[in-house]
Amino acid sequence: MFIATACGSVLTGAVVFALFLVASISALDRDVPRAKAQVAAAFRSGQLVENPYQEGSTTIGSHQWNDCLITAMAVDQRGDRTRLALSPIIAGFPGLAADADPCAMLKTMISGSPPDATLYYYDRYVHGATVLLRYLLPHFRIAQIRALYRAALTCILVGGLALTLIGIARNRRVVEFAVLAVTFLALLRFFGLESFSQSLGHGPADFMAAAYVLAIAVMLFARVGTVVVILAAALFGSLTIVFELFTGGFPLGLAMVIGLASLGVRSGNQPREFALTACAAGAYCGAAAVTYLFKIAATSYVAGPAVIADIAGQLLHYSPGSELGPNFPAAAVAIARSIGVLTGGMTLLASALVLSAVVAGGYGLRWILIHVSSTAIRQRAILLAVSVLPVPAWFLAFPNQVAIHAWFMDRIIVWVIAAGFSVFLLAIAARYRPGSPADGSGLPGGAG
Repeated sequence: MFIATACGSVLTGAVVFALFLVASISALDRDVPRAKAQVAAAFRSGQLVENPYQEGSTTIGSHQWNDCLITAMAVDQRGDRTRLALSPIIAGFPGLAADADPCAMLKTMISGSPPDATLYYYDRYVHGATVLLRYLLPHFRIAQIRALYRAALTCILVGGLALTLIGIARNRRVVEFAVLAVTFLALLRFFGLESFSQSLGHGPADFMAAAYVLAIAVMLFARVGTVVVILAAALFGSLTIVFELFTGGFPLGLAMVIGLASLGVRSGNQPREFALTACAAGAYCGAAAVTYLFKIAATSYVAGPAVIADIAGQLLHYSPGSELGPNFPAAAVAIARSIGVLTGGMTLLASALVLSAVVAGGYGLRWILIHVSSTAIRQRAILLAVSVLPVPAWFLAFPNQVAIHAWFMDRIIVWVIAAGFSVFLLAIAARYRPGSPADGSGLPGGAG
């Protein structure tokens, strides 16, 4: 199993990067004038606006900063083809400040003003969202692309919830399906989809997270082995890093893998939960690392080692070792103030649900550890409880980033809600089966 993890991580990461590079090369020069015309029309219709912060918007979305940035990178195709296939350009313009927001830069670009001759390639990320937009923009308006992203994410989440309900109704591994149902419901209600599902940046990354949970639900209906579970986690990690813009997708994905991966293997065919989860989490991180390292290696080969220094400098700036200092208090305040992003701005509701999930999960875990003898159910509860750790760990690792961007980073706290209530559900399922071991194979007869 450990050999499969290592080999699967390297192979998946390499294949995903190779496919991404082919797709990126093919996406260049796809009717750029038409794409720019679509952007100009979006500004005229209000689908793109100069104010990059549209807090609480359920039409064009809250994160116009990233939408404008990704759109500008998609349509600005000056420069070397090889460099552009690896990294898009962030344009600068005479008369605009160096730190001008991307919406101002995008509108200036579309108006026909000549940009600066110096090209700055944005090498820090893989930029899957930019490549995807290069394919779509010549054929669809910005509003249509947003509607497409929102519809795709909605279909995955609603379809996944329907699948879990079918599994529960058929009395097939009911507790596992119920845990997934809780997860889908948490994502549907407490993931800020009202203001982020239509985002040109968040939409594709959110889709990958929802698709992974759906994949686990499909695995519950199929007879899959440990290798399939490990490879699914590896693929999820690679695709997450392709579409990630340091917006929380990576820690959320890791939390999902830790909490859910072991559900996908049939009870009679699985090793111990801890070992399988460790391998799946290792595959997720390993494949993501391989994909990203291929990206950095290729970019450094073309552009020189300064790329690595730029990435390291940005990570240091966001970390407690920054020249700004640890900044933990500011990060904590920002997280508390922005918690309403989970529920479309309803701060009290979001705070109450997070607190309720923590209390319910703590109660459930304690009850299971004291009263349940089944190794499988105990391990599953512990894994769900441990799975929340990537969320605070990320906040502690990058407090300066969180202090600035908590208004969208807080969305990953959805996993605290999903995991907490899932552990509570496990405890209730075990508690009301007097006289029988809590093996997690079904809900108690007559319960509920």
